[in-house]
Amino acid sequence: TPPKSWRPTSQEDVQDTAAWRANALSLVAKHMDNFVDDTRVPSLALLCLKTLLSRCASNVEFREDVVPFIPPHLRRDVIRYCAVHSPLSEWKLEALFYPDGHADGEMIIVGPKASLRDDHFLRGSQHNDESHRNPRLPQKNWDWESDHIESIPLQYLVLLSTRLPTSTFLTIPPTLTHIALVNLSTPILHLHRLPKLCPLLILLDLSYNYWLEEGDSESIRSLDRVEWLRWSHLKVVGLRGLCNRENMLQKINQGRWDDVEIVQ
Repeated sequence: TPPKSWRPTSQEDVQDTAAWRANALSLVAKHMDNFVDDTRVPSLALLCLKTLLSRCASNVEFREDVVPFIPPHLRRDVIRYCAVHSPLSEWKLEALFYPDGHADGEMIIVGPKASLRDDHFLRGSQHNDESHRNPRLPQKNWDWESDHIESIPLQYLVLLSTRLPTSTFLTIPPTLTHIALVNLSTPILHLHRLPKLCPLLILLDLSYNYWLEEGDSESIRSLDRVEWLRWSHLKVVGLRGLCNRENMLQKINQGRWDDVEIVQ
């Protein structure tokens, strides 16, 4: 047993542990190869890349001399690993997301030291106009042995202990199928627009957001206005750490043939 002085003493300390982050990310991680499973042994390539990331202090050197030689699937894997064990800084994430704006269809950002740039999706949409105009559920049939690897659209957006400004929220791409907005530091005031913004959603995790616990806040009123039935593909909704939402629980499954799984 460690001395008392070594133990986390505040909520902030607890949230800055790998165990807390693994639990917070566990719901969406089940749909992403369960990357929080601590019984899995990291690959040698992943461990080498993690060491390289920890030693690289130059933005220019990292972006120009390291990132171009990391394939998309390995960028994705190291971002997943670091999200739990040692969250990456904003400039390293930006470099790993370049040039598609994500890593193999995923964005995982863990704060409080990293956050999503306000214009991130506006910049990315310039390269993905076709998929934005005609969103559809992705088909996983990419050939990694091909000489030409076509970029897949952003499907997973995972934000933990960071912020999501309204201007950025309103520009999220319609290709998203899984969204986890967990323990965000600032309220989201336009949740009711999400079904129109992301019609293909399969999972939505809103766990541990203090601003959904306040009595009559604008965020709660917006959540109550969500047209849940517009999400015909919706399978899972995460509401962990939230109380007194019985009315919303009924709304989520009202009019559905198959109930959505609600995780509290």
